[in-house]
Amino acid sequence: MKDIFEILNTKILVLDGAMGTMIQQYKFNESDYRGSQFKDHSCSVQGNNDLLSITQPDAISTIHEKYLEVGADIIETNTFSSTSIGMADYSMESIVYDLNFESAKIAKIAAQKFTDLNPDKPRFVAGSIGPTNRTASMSPDVNDPGYRAVTFDDLVESYSEQVNALIDGGVDILLVETVFDTLKC
Repeated sequence: MKDIFEILNTKILVLDGAMGTMIQQYKFNESDYRGSQFKDHSCSVQGNNDLLSITQPDAISTIHEKYLEVGADIIETNTFSSTSIGMADYSMESIVYDLNFESAKIAKIAAQKFTDLNPDKPRFVAGSIGPTNRTASMSPDVNDPGYRAVTFDDLVESYSEQVNALIDGGVDILLVETVFDTLKC
């Protein structure tokens, strides 16, 4: 099978659509987000879409397959907020590796299933890396322009953990997306 870079030399590949939009159609409640794995977690997790790769993996797999069925060549992992910085909002920093690894595995299985059905149209997985909810290039405090809510070293550590897990889970490429802060890139 050709690798993604060989194929990109000869044609344009189609990326899937929004994961969050597809997840909203399920109308998951707090209990659905928690699953049995996090039923006793100390704070609300509703809205933590990345957590669904662990608690509702079948739904995430179905979403990937829907995009593949309509012709997507590349599907993104469900990891837009899966950094320790992003997961701090839910007190879930300790599961960042698992979130990324499991999400990559789910996507890789779906992509391989469709590649096996049509080896002439290989499918690929992009590890989704979102912007986090903190900015490194400007202050969130108008009264203290020099203040930063996160350091560059914090970002390196957080993104490194995410990237290592995505690679371990089998992604083909990494996709830095929706970044509003070029210092993070």
